[in-house]
Amino acid sequence: MGNTRTETTPTLVYIGKVSGHPSWNFPSHAHEDLSEMIFISDGEGLIKIDGQPYVVEQGDLLIYNQGIIHEECSSPICPLNTYYCGVTNLKIEGLSGNSIIPEGATPHIKTKAYGDKIKTIFSFLHEESTSKGKGYEIICESLLLTLLTWIQRMVEIDKGLPKKDPDALAVQIKAFLDQNYLKHMKLRDISEAFHMNAYYLSHVFKKKYNDSPINYMLYRRMGEAKRLLINTDMKIGEIAHFLGYENANYFTILFTKTMGESPTQCKKNGRRERVSLFEI
Repeated sequence: MGNTRTETTPTLVYIGKVSGHPSWNFPSHAHEDLSEMIFISDGEGLIKIDGQPYVVEQGDLLIYNQGIIHEECSSPICPLNTYYCGVTNLKIEGLSGNSIIPEGATPHIKTKAYGDKIKTIFSFLHEESTSKGKGYEIICESLLLTLLTWIQRMVEIDKGLPKKDPDALAVQIKAFLDQNYLKHMKLRDISEAFHMNAYYLSHVFKKKYNDSPINYMLYRRMGEAKRLLINTDMKIGEIAHFLGYENANYFTILFTKTMGESPTQCKKNGRRERVSLFEI
């Protein structure tokens, strides 16, 4: 990892920013076709990456390798201001496809001396992607490679194996829920899959993740719904059906209650905040 050597040219799929929304949040979701980077330019919040919570603040950089489940929530008192971008076609020497950091490295990086430089990179990437001036693709490619190289330097300093989770059962339950959240299972179904008492299973899960298994799956579905609303041209009815809701109106009511805005508002607001360069 001393050098960042790419076997392919990374592609910037989208870049956007979130500015000062006290109620902003994005429930559990994952990107199966790209990796994502989040830079905290100001404010505070709580980010969960693969079930592990991180309190984030100005200067922090979050890395979500492809397929990693994550969720984000802004502090209502000191709202988050962030830049975020999605990257694909990424193959760094020594890493699996579309990975930015190696397995076992912390996804929460304190940028320290690199903070101002990284903020500048994100700002330029956003500016070039928005204006699409002559040669912007070349500029974005160079900026992205520079950003990835700096990240590898910081990973060299901060990487380390995560702490062992003392509650392996809760982790196993979460993995099962992440694989089956579209099935609309009842607590009894989950407990039968693990051959244990439903009350005990729920207690174990809530103790670690501060949420019930059923509510966790609901937020996973709504997080996936939000991702599809912002990232695709799927209609609300199509998304509802994909997530297992036969009644699109019921899905809309549930989404609005859970997310604090309607699916239509979510699509409009999300697309206004980001610049998409490619559809994948």
